[in-house]
Amino acid sequence: MDVKELPKGFGVLILMVSWLLCLACGGCSSPRTIARSALEAPNHHIKIPGVFERLGAVLATNFPGERIDVGPPPATLDLMVMEPGDYDARLNSTITVHHPQRHGDTNRYDFNFTFDLSRYSPKSKPGTKDIRGTIFLLHGYGLNKETMMPWALVLAEAGYRVVLVDLRGHGHSTGDRIYFGGIERTDLMQCLDALRQQHVCAGPVGALGISYGAVLALQWAAIDPRVQSIVAISPYPDPGTAVDRYLKTFAPNLTWRTDRKAAALVASHLAEFPDLATETAIRRIKHPILFVRGEQDEVCLREDLNRLQAAAPPGSEVKEVPCANHLIVGMCITQLRDPVTAWFHQRLIPP
Repeated sequence: MDVKELPKGFGVLILMVSWLLCLACGGCSSPRTIARSALEAPNHHIKIPGVFERLGAVLATNFPGERIDVGPPPATLDLMVMEPGDYDARLNSTITVHHPQRHGDTNRYDFNFTFDLSRYSPKSKPGTKDIRGTIFLLHGYGLNKETMMPWALVLAEAGYRVVLVDLRGHGHSTGDRIYFGGIERTDLMQCLDALRQQHVCAGPVGALGISYGAVLALQWAAIDPRVQSIVAISPYPDPGTAVDRYLKTFAPNLTWRTDRKAAALVASHLAEFPDLATETAIRRIKHPILFVRGEQDEVCLREDLNRLQAAAPPGSEVKEVPCANHLIVGMCITQLRDPVTAWFHQRLIPP
């Protein structure tokens, strides 16, 4: 297969995966079962559509992959590296508002995303001295690195080397369970160590993450001063709150008592890591942060970002995408391309 054959309905596929995650949570009834499922490696129990396997095979023939051992506990992370270049990618996202037609109706929003690589013809790889820096892309819970391909193309075309990571327990990475940043932040430090030894990560380092990936990016930057810039799209306040809000929104068949009990159990299982609150990580970061949320985000509330911005270094900013909810805000490429690339251009300055 050729990279030109990547599906134009890529955005729809990512939303379909997100919906499958919702169904997976909704299918559990016991708080203990929900909590155990939330902490188990998602690639053990969430079935990603086969098209993503085919997409991974296509990408592997065009962009180099890496397998990096991390831990303890031991795991192997699967990475893909995309060099800067002109990929002639056509990416577009739109949100259409349908206003009420009858009394009692509410606004309805239609999200459309197109991803076209049919004119793919990358120019020759630039020299190391021409690379603006390296940006790690961190996906959401239950997803994989292939779902970050749109952002990889945007940032590679902006002059950055991009590293797409299957986080511990996701995609083709190993690991029996996840830790909501308690272990993953060290995994990412070890990834950067290994890539630096291979002379893959040239210049300054940044990270862009979505939801779970956004929080992991912040947890990583809190302990690794080499990470100079973060774009955090839809971060949640802490793991327990994230689970509670996610269940309330996307598994409405569950009772509020079940939601709250499951969230409390997740938090108790992570008690060995007392510093997983996102605000705690942010207070340790020295560089300004760009926070992003959707106007209709059910998991990352406006008051959450107000608190996080207040705890962040001076110069941090908040960007809100009109009409977007938690599931789609990370794919609002048209709305976010310019502010995100401008942010990295300003903050990732080669020495």
